Amino acid sequence: MKRLGHWLTVSSLTVAASLLVLPYGKAGLAAETVIHVSSAASDIGAVNRRVLGSNALAYLYADPHYSAEGAGMWNPKENRSVPEMIRLARESGVSTLRWPGGCGVHEYNWKLTVGPKENRPQQPFGLPEFLRVAEEIGAEPVITLADYWGEPEDAADLVEYLNGPLGKNPNGSRDWAAVRASDGHPEPYRVVWFEYGNETAHGTHRVGAATYSGTRRYAADEYALRYRAFRTAMKAVDSSIRLGAVLNNDETPVFSRWTETVIKQTGDVADFFIQHPYLPVYSGNDGKPNATELFRIAFASSRQFDAVFKRLNEYILNETGRHIPLAATEYNSLFVQDKPVPYRLSLGTAVQVADLVQVLLDPRNNIAHAQYWQFANEYWGMIKGYTAPYTLRPAYHVFRLYHDHLGDRLLETKIDGVGYEQGGGFRVVPARGKGSSFELLGTQQLLVPNWKFGWVIGANAKQEADGTLGVEITTDGDLNYHAAQMTMPAQPNTGYRITAEIRAVGLTRLGAQLQVGDARGWGATKSSTLSNMVNDDRWTEVHADYVTLPDTKEIQIMARRLGSSPERGRFWIRNVRVQRFQPFTLPKIPFVGAIATRKGNRIALFLVNRRIDGTSPVRIDITKGIQARGWSLSGPSVDATNETDPVNVKVDGLAVETTGDALRAVLPPHSFSVIEFDLPEQTRKKQ
Repeated sequence: MKRLGHWLTVSSLTVAASLLVLPYGKAGLAAETVIHVSSAASDIGAVNRRVLGSNALAYLYADPHYSAEGAGMWNPKENRSVPEMIRLARESGVSTLRWPGGCGVHEYNWKLTVGPKENRPQQPFGLPEFLRVAEEIGAEPVITLADYWGEPEDAADLVEYLNGPLGKNPNGSRDWAAVRASDGHPEPYRVVWFEYGNETAHGTHRVGAATYSGTRRYAADEYALRYRAFRTAMKAVDSSIRLGAVLNNDETPVFSRWTETVIKQTGDVADFFIQHPYLPVYSGNDGKPNATELFRIAFASSRQFDAVFKRLNEYILNETGRHIPLAATEYNSLFVQDKPVPYRLSLGTAVQVADLVQVLLDPRNNIAHAQYWQFANEYWGMIKGYTAPYTLRPAYHVFRLYHDHLGDRLLETKIDGVGYEQGGGFRVVPARGKGSSFELLGTQQLLVPNWKFGWVIGANAKQEADGTLGVEITTDGDLNYHAAQMTMPAQPNTGYRITAEIRAVGLTRLGAQLQVGDARGWGATKSSTLSNMVNDDRWTEVHADYVTLPDTKEIQIMARRLGSSPERGRFWIRNVRVQRFQPFTLPKIPFVGAIATRKGNRIALFLVNRRIDGTSPVRIDITKGIQARGWSLSGPSVDATNETDPVNVKVDGLAVETTGDALRAVLPPHSFSVIEFDLPEQTRKKQ
């Protein structure tokens, strides 16, 4: 992006901020981290409040809390929204609202959610009710289409229901605009944002609709063809709509075959691409590692996604010649556990989310809109409760602080100073020194096939004369196959790319893939990775990239066919090859993350303190006479929650002291803070 100006000196000041931060650990002399912020001369773009969106759940028939109450946002008995929820959504700045949400959308028939209530007794919170909630909040709707139900004509009917003028009925058959009018909204809603599917690459792996028909999975090229057909049909009704195409949720700047294929095969027409940033991926209930060590790793994840988004924009431009925007229609951590505390609901995760919002706000990442998962109740909701008094979880306060203090324009910031290193884990990559880029090393080596077979009921496997592995699934039961394996020596802390060719017959729902991990097994190390899945009769090349643990001696290559999809069939694996690679790693992580915004003469700095076991003194160099205000979201520990004490984690005033030409404050450990002040009259006149 072109710079709009040069860095100002302190004497011609807009703002220059200096932050003093101690090294990681409690000992050591203070070391200076400087955050430079300038004003209009370094304006890098408008603040995009669409990234402060959220998700509203309305799973079809899955749970009455969702299909009837919209996870607490709708009162079905009185046929109205819940006023307190609307107020909380407004006060937290919900700017976009996504419906019906998540994996429950895979076979979601939207036509069962409109029309007279007596015809949809199990879905009183349907599409018209969601749209009423969005209107009352003042949020733009984002509609997710089913990917494994319906045809392009059904999507065109949806656009007609939402945006078609009365009396037109462009698709013939049922007059969907008239249905909308009978639902109480004669005027078109003029919905713009749609996405074709949710995390489509993993198939229909959860029951979420009355029409659920078992697990199925598209190949990437099949999905791309369907996207194009859906987009054409929808645009024929309303050319102003924008339809997003779903990429894989890649966690590093090394993209999956699904992501590459969808970009290449839809990039000439796609309106935006969708990726869900969720890290770390952690499911332990044993408290290992402890919360301090776990969040030291987790606090690196936003830097990781910043690298992913920047590389993704570069890749899209190179492949398509277009600057196609991105959308993060779900974002959060992926802590899936409850002991010793539910980390997903903790202060640490709230600070992590605050950090990720700064990445999403960066105009260089080209984010069109983004939605936090999830607004109310469910598993991740930032608000708990179906009746007042409600519990405001730490993440709620993050969005309230952003909403209350964000300006209109983003100001360029530069950070120079100390940080910390961490060894990675739970899909967060290590952060060391200056970091490293992914690079394949040497050439591929063909492995001599030496498959070993475990005994399993419902499958037969053998190694054929040419070394090809053949596996036959002989049961109609739910078989999770992982009984064919081979091992190879490996070095610790080393990247190995395992490549092979796979074809499958009869496995139309869930196909075959490679799994590569530590030879001691998943139960011992919780360390493995999967290739893309193959479920058709074409020989298809796949690969799995695996980075060994510090004490790894061997890696295990496994023929894998996931369970949850009863289906007989066969698959074959051949030409297994190995190649080392240099993994992508991050540079050391600065203790303080910061962005700055401006509205008129008001400057606001948003500061994330990633230092868990200590405070971070802050110095902001200013023109004399400025008085500042401060607020900080903090709590007694990084894993503190509000589950039993609703004010355990809360926003307090942050003391900001004026001393000469500087403001000084001390950021609490593991906190998210805002410092705000007004430029003096003489400074404004110089600009």
